[in-house]
Amino acid sequence: MKSALKLFAAVFFILAAVRVTEAQEYSISGKVRYADNNEIVTSGVVKMFDSNGNLVGSASISYSGDYILWAHRVVTGQTNDLIGFPNIEPEEDYVPTGYPDKVDPAAFTHLYITENMTGVDIYVQRSLGALRPGVTTSLSGIVLSNNVPVSDAVIYAKQGDQYIGFGVTNAKGEYKISNLPVGDYILVAHKVGTQSESRFVTITENGNSNFSFALTPKAGNLVNNNPFEFALSQNYPNPFNPNTVISYSIASEGNVTLKVFNSAGQQVSELINAEQSAGIYNVEFNASALSSGVYFYRLDANGFTATNKMILVK
Repeated sequence: MKSALKLFAAVFFILAAVRVTEAQEYSISGKVRYADNNEIVTSGVVKMFDSNGNLVGSASISYSGDYILWAHRVVTGQTNDLIGFPNIEPEEDYVPTGYPDKVDPAAFTHLYITENMTGVDIYVQRSLGALRPGVTTSLSGIVLSNNVPVSDAVIYAKQGDQYIGFGVTNAKGEYKISNLPVGDYILVAHKVGTQSESRFVTITENGNSNFSFALTPKAGNLVNNNPFEFALSQNYPNPFNPNTVISYSIASEGNVTLKVFNSAGQQVSELINAEQSAGIYNVEFNASALSSGVYFYRLDANGFTATNKMILVK
């Protein structure tokens, strides 16, 4: 009886720290494949943006090509776009591609999300830069909108209809395209929620910089570079053995901890204890050293606390 009471108290202590947010959360899942031959993509990340270009969720692409994305902020009636990104540019052999198989956001198939969705497959377009011999160089620049740096904008280097390389902007709006064969290119800057821009450039072996863009938000859209909120998603897969991925988002920079507890309230792992900026994060948890059972993972960040349950089955 006493042990049962202790167990109840421990679980109650953990769950009492849960803070409920008003965000509506749905899951979107599918496979990522190459558009030209239907082969499975084995790495990268899928990101979802709302119609204003704000990031609302992200998920890693597994070795089997699967992804499951938890959208932290879904507004009823608003469209959303999915984009598959390589992990490390330009070493990956495909370019960021929107659902189902387009590069230009104007050609994306938008998602109206009112429930969990499965079978949302993305077919990515290949990058041909690594296949071209000769001298390579790099180019860089900044992307702004209303004089504000734009993150997650994609700048493609094209020759005709072929994509040779690309870069993705960081929080400061900076991008860089590396290992680009010298020659003439069309640079195209895309960002969901804005009008795309392009320019003709000649790239020399000395390298080029300051190829910058000023993007204009589409009518009725306002690019928000701090769209995040505090949220903790359900791990996937769940139940799991022995690996699972935990996704969370934080609204402002600060110290973040992510800890795992057993059903007795004892800490068994500390996955994160670091300063992190606003954004969405994915953390893989390996429970190979633990026994089967119920575990709890708790996120603490800038006064926000949330706890979820997960089940390890061996």
